[in-house]
Amino acid sequence: MSQMKLPRAGLLLWMCVMNRVQDTATAAAALSITHCVIRQYVDITCYWETTDQHLNINSYRLQINKSSCESKHSFFQVGFCNTAGSDCSVQPIDSALHCFCADVLASTRTGSIRSPPYFFSGVNAVKLRPPQITNLTPTKTRSGCLQVTWKMVESFLQNEKIYIRLQIEYTTHNQTRSQTTQAFSNETLELCDLHPGSKYTVRLRAQDSRAHAHWSSWTSLDTTTAEKAPSAAPRLWRLIHSVEEAGRRRLILVWKPVSWPEVNGVVLSYSATCRSDLDSSQWTCGTMDASRRSCILNISDDPCHCSLTATNSAGTSPPAHISIPAHTHAEELPPPQAISVTRLDDTRLVVEWTAALSQSESGFVVQWASVPYTEPTSLDWEHINETARSFIVSGLLPEVPYNLSVVSLFGPLAGSGMSVIAFTREGAPSVGPNITMLQTSSSGVVLKWDPVPLEKLHGFIQSYTILYSINGKDKSEKVSAHDEQKSLSGLMEGTYNICVMAHTAVGGATGPCQQVVVGLEDVQVIPILLCALLLCFLILIIPVCMRVRIKQCLCPTVPDPSKSSLSVWSNARMCQHKLPSLSAMNSIISMGQTTIFQDYGEKDYVPVQVFTYHTVPQDSNETNISTSAVTHQDSTLPAAQAFPTHLLNHSYTKPGQVTPAGYKEDPQPSSDHLLFESFFTNKRNQADLCDYIHVSQSHEPVITTIDEYRTLDLNECPHFRQVLPEDTST
Repeated sequence: MSQMKLPRAGLLLWMCVMNRVQDTATAAAALSITHCVIRQYVDITCYWETTDQHLNINSYRLQINKSSCESKHSFFQVGFCNTAGSDCSVQPIDSALHCFCADVLASTRTGSIRSPPYFFSGVNAVKLRPPQITNLTPTKTRSGCLQVTWKMVESFLQNEKIYIRLQIEYTTHNQTRSQTTQAFSNETLELCDLHPGSKYTVRLRAQDSRAHAHWSSWTSLDTTTAEKAPSAAPRLWRLIHSVEEAGRRRLILVWKPVSWPEVNGVVLSYSATCRSDLDSSQWTCGTMDASRRSCILNISDDPCHCSLTATNSAGTSPPAHISIPAHTHAEELPPPQAISVTRLDDTRLVVEWTAALSQSESGFVVQWASVPYTEPTSLDWEHINETARSFIVSGLLPEVPYNLSVVSLFGPLAGSGMSVIAFTREGAPSVGPNITMLQTSSSGVVLKWDPVPLEKLHGFIQSYTILYSINGKDKSEKVSAHDEQKSLSGLMEGTYNICVMAHTAVGGATGPCQQVVVGLEDVQVIPILLCALLLCFLILIIPVCMRVRIKQCLCPTVPDPSKSSLSVWSNARMCQHKLPSLSAMNSIISMGQTTIFQDYGEKDYVPVQVFTYHTVPQDSNETNISTSAVTHQDSTLPAAQAFPTHLLNHSYTKPGQVTPAGYKEDPQPSSDHLLFESFFTNKRNQADLCDYIHVSQSHEPVITTIDEYRTLDLNECPHFRQVLPEDTST
């Protein structure tokens, strides 16, 4: 029995050892080095991978040895490194002209695992450092060329330079071109056949041809080629408004910039001009900034043609032309026969159309803009060739209405357009309708509402719902989307809250509510009564506010004669002189209050100097005269030649008789005027000045100066005397 157990124990031990060896071999096969890279005179980096993720490896240890490439039996340690990742670098190294052996030791919970040894030649694993670009400029002698100058960072033996290669890539607008050349054959390279005025990114990297799997990292630099004049014209379109006053039309020119690569640089400005086809009239927008995309002109209703050019630093593009028909011919060319819009997603719509019958279109223009259309820059458009019958409009927003139209082109002319409004996705309205009560009665109301603007509906209106409530009871009536007025009848007496809700396919929104009283027949009388009361109030308040002015008009202020500067008239009678005949009497003129004034007379009349005086009214039974001087005329002259005067204020009286002459009260004569008096207006043979009583006078003479004049002295008129009253004020 014991002899039988011994072979069994040996077999079990042998099976355990073999299982252990097999597990170790399996684990070792799961860990392997994929490749190693040498950076000359810097380090060696090796990469490995583990196929069994259940090994629970804690860390790795990379060991690198070197030997001669002829014999792989004697090794010299280069170095080692520890890491928890899948790569590790050993540094430094003196040269790559050796053969190397690398292995990785992985530590697990149950022990360690070593990868199979990885042998490689150093020159086949070298990765060069990136070259340096020392100069990158446009070629002055050749347009569309760049000159690149570079240098290598490492130094190489002369016999090794033949293995170094250089790869150049130059990219513009996602277009990449590359070429490979010998690095040391020529360290200056010219890149030609490039687009003028384009920005290029030039990249360089180097490789040892013996290590074909390892390129250096890229080094890059940006530059722009020399510009040329644009080789293509901008894309031009127009919007024509109807004829306004004076036969003018509003023309909006819109354009898209010259596309790359035809632009050949950076556009600095645009220039737009329109010229009449019938005369020499022209309209221009002048030179516009490069950011402009539209131009507005007021042109005549005659046919004209417009042109647009783009300018960069090198020159001007060919002009873009468009013809504008006369307003009488604007509708002669037909639009497409039909148009439809289909939603693709939240940002795209597909527009489809059917061309007009028996027409030969040269192309189409698809236009689209959000509603409401605010400015020309919000309009987008695209030219389509004559064979196309659909176009996908992208970059749209959901719940925003868009006006899409298709216009047929017939050579240089354009037909009328056909348009449709569409949404990429509809939404619920943001506001509801505003209502107005048109009429109320004892049992109903008539209301009207304003449609909600399309941009606030966020969709197409489907229907309206009228909501009204009284005493907590809610009722509603649904009306079609085309109705904007509704009569509610059969209502009970009371106060109603009424509002209108607008519905789209997604939802609805309610507008502001109004309170309406139903059942009072005299509801309409209330505003009339209020207006009548307001009118009565205004009629009463206006006289109260203007009472002072009304009093002044009805009861003017009468001047107080007692406050006059001449309150006492002289009682002296000038009885020494008898008045002459009427012709002479007309020459006696009394002066009103004035300053000293030199007057002139007609021919053969002698003027005198006039002095200031004031008159003071007296009682009717008294006779007073106060004057400063009188004028004298030759009594032989006719009365028709007396001084003409404008009557301002005059009245004289004689005991028992009053002869008025345009009496007008003058409470305070102005000292700025010369006032005359005419004593008599009735024809008399003789009159005694002393028999007249002065009441008031105020005249203004109208005298034409003809001859020279002089002033009479008192000694020349002894028959005239003046008696002034004594000054009693002092």
